[in-house]
Amino acid sequence: MTRYFKRITILSLIILAGCLILIWQILLVDLPDPNQLYNHTTAPSTKIYDRHGTLLYEITDPHQGLHTPLKLTDIPESCRNATISTEDATFYQNPGVDIWAIIRAIYINIEGGEVLSGGSTITQQLARNLLLTPDERREISLTRKLREAILAWRIARRYSKDEILTLYLNETYYGNLAYGIEAASRTYFGKHAAELDLAECAMLAGLPQSPANYNPLENLDAAKIRQRIVLDLMVKGNYITDESANSAQREKLGYAAIPFPIKAPHFVMYIRGELERRFGLEAIYRQGLEVHTTLDLDMQNAAQRIVQYRLADLTEERDGVPPRNVRNSAVVVLEPYSGDVLVMLGSPDYFDPDIDGAVNATTSTRQPGSSIKPITYAAAFDPSIASNYSYEPLTGATMMMDVRTAFVTKEGNPYAPENYDRTWRGPVLLRQSLASSYNLVAVKVLDYVGLKAMIDLARRMGITTFDHREFGLALTLGGGEVRLLELTGSFATFANGGQGIEPVTITRITDRTGKIVYEWQADNNPQEQVIHAETAYLITDILSDNHARRSTFGAGSPLKLSRPAAAKTGTTQDWRDNWTVGYTPDLVVGVWTGNADNEPMRNVSGVTGAAPIWHDMMEILHKGRPVREFTKPAGFTEKKVCRENGLLPYQKNDIMVEDNDYLLTDTVYQTTCPHTINELFINGTEPHKTDNWHQKIAIDRRNGLRAGKGCPLEFVTFLDITQYPTEAEEWAITNGVPLPPRAYSPLCSANGMETTIQVSTEPHETKQNPLIFLSPDQGAVFRLVANIPLEKQKIDVTVRPANEVQLKTVSLFVNGEKLTEGSHILWQLKPGNYNFEAIGLDVNGNEIRSGKQTIRVVE
Repeated sequence: MTRYFKRITILSLIILAGCLILIWQILLVDLPDPNQLYNHTTAPSTKIYDRHGTLLYEITDPHQGLHTPLKLTDIPESCRNATISTEDATFYQNPGVDIWAIIRAIYINIEGGEVLSGGSTITQQLARNLLLTPDERREISLTRKLREAILAWRIARRYSKDEILTLYLNETYYGNLAYGIEAASRTYFGKHAAELDLAECAMLAGLPQSPANYNPLENLDAAKIRQRIVLDLMVKGNYITDESANSAQREKLGYAAIPFPIKAPHFVMYIRGELERRFGLEAIYRQGLEVHTTLDLDMQNAAQRIVQYRLADLTEERDGVPPRNVRNSAVVVLEPYSGDVLVMLGSPDYFDPDIDGAVNATTSTRQPGSSIKPITYAAAFDPSIASNYSYEPLTGATMMMDVRTAFVTKEGNPYAPENYDRTWRGPVLLRQSLASSYNLVAVKVLDYVGLKAMIDLARRMGITTFDHREFGLALTLGGGEVRLLELTGSFATFANGGQGIEPVTITRITDRTGKIVYEWQADNNPQEQVIHAETAYLITDILSDNHARRSTFGAGSPLKLSRPAAAKTGTTQDWRDNWTVGYTPDLVVGVWTGNADNEPMRNVSGVTGAAPIWHDMMEILHKGRPVREFTKPAGFTEKKVCRENGLLPYQKNDIMVEDNDYLLTDTVYQTTCPHTINELFINGTEPHKTDNWHQKIAIDRRNGLRAGKGCPLEFVTFLDITQYPTEAEEWAITNGVPLPPRAYSPLCSANGMETTIQVSTEPHETKQNPLIFLSPDQGAVFRLVANIPLEKQKIDVTVRPANEVQLKTVSLFVNGEKLTEGSHILWQLKPGNYNFEAIGLDVNGNEIRSGKQTIRVVE
């Protein structure tokens, strides 16, 4: 037994020795020496070129570029605390490793799961970034995790905590080519690290986890969210109070950069982020990449000159006009057929701290105003989209009423949009509505097609910012934020015959040996037919129709070029953003103007701010190019329609009265509309209804009232009228548009009627409500407020007679029950659905009724 026990012991020792040797071989034999922390080797630089081979920037080894080590005492305490709170809350207590993270990694490995790299201490991150090889850094394995932990433990034995923290803050990558806190401070804020305050420290401390995604110069919203997380962690660690955190979160930061040799800096930084996302940091610094891009540096420089000139012109005081308070602008130019980004100008001057010049406004999210409307109209016009979402496609000749209208919102409040100039125009066709940018009609179009149809189309056209929010009808007026780069790319769909494009910035990348590591292959990524070619052309035809847009922009606006071009402007209500995006068959140009810090401008609209820049860019970039017309697809039919309502003109126009003495009938007859236009219709969407607005009615010339049966013909004349729908009557009265009389002449007699009037065989039946509700709005939803006494919560219910109807009596009803005698009441709100109606008698004793007005009251 003793001999057996000895054999087992010897065997166990042999196995243990073997395991130790194996562990030594795997984990320790080639483990780097912690004393080498401060040794760095140089590597071939990565070079970024424009499309013609001009060098834009050379990314060198970080310790040869933007890298300035500091003493720990030179780094603000807020920055140190923010970093510790975010990266390693137990930094000063742990032995350099997170024991629980190691145990968790071993357990996951045993279970057969994936070993993740999260949860590393500051010391472990330092060991990984400075001592492990590039290949091992990218490796996700238990072995790498254990080697990293052993190195961290050794480093913690060799160096003090303050030395480790100092080294970490000096070596960590903060994005935008900045290594270390000093370089980051200079890159993002244009100041030394010693000058950073709490808000700035929290912003920088949030970057190392994902510099590309939290970059405040490209994605300020994500950066602010990350900053809030850092501040909350500092509160949790008792480094600051809630009040200090909230104050820092509210602080408006100014972004700047220290000048260094670089061309097209916003574009270069964008490419730098793309390289990091595609290949990682090590490839950028170790493989000597040659990056060939789509940028045209000559176009880029032209854009910068134009922007600087136009902004200077806007800010110059003239004739006592105060400064416009506009400091910034951005430009994107791309080819519609290839998607190549030729210009990406993020601001007038990347290195100007007074305008937050380092912020790239081409990738920042801003409200687009009316420049998003063409996507809504494309959804309405396209036959396939209409079929998919179960509605009839609209056309450029579809008529909608531009009159005050309230819509029901998901919050239960009435939404009544206004036009930019706060003017209602009555009946308008969609061609004019889109070209002249009428807000109310655009909301009606979106309400017709539905939010899902519009948002789905926007996504397919390249807008990514509509993915994770709930929007209302204000989306078509710019209620959702977009990026200039993506909005410009979406307009390329219209210029490209309905085919969606992906903006392309990198065409080819080779490593130091000349081996191609990436190449853009357009053939391998066929363009999707997002909308019909006919839909794209119809949008283009409208946006290039200088006549259709002149009611808003005038005949000689900056949107008119020396060649065919389509364009759309946008302005937010508070003057914070204005846009112009437009295209020719050759180029798409998008322009944003505003302030990077979101401060409002003063009376700068899309047509006065962004449009002149767009106009100058277009004219300069097209010099020497042949004038090209937009290609019109075959699937169109051209029809003549009435200018006021888009219906087919009525052809007969004669009234023949026989030689008799008396009027035998008071029937209304159709006539031909006096003004017509030619409109394009996608095949299958042509109108079939005939105009019924334009009529002739018999008038008693003695008093101008309607001539009824029995009126002597010697006193009868026939009057051409336009019979507007009831919805337009308030607009007509307000704008002085004459409406036909409704009352009949009391001078007419019904004696001796033997006269016949022969007219059109298609009499028009007038269906018009003689009583009109002034309030409440149709479809309004009212919400009861809990802290207000119920008896105080009332609404105004008012009705009025239509034009020239003379009332004898009128009563108001709700859900069939009488409310009051009279045309007005303050009605007590209570939960439920309600139909209001008015019934009265005119002076002749005829009963007259209103239409039903429906509202809802919720608690």
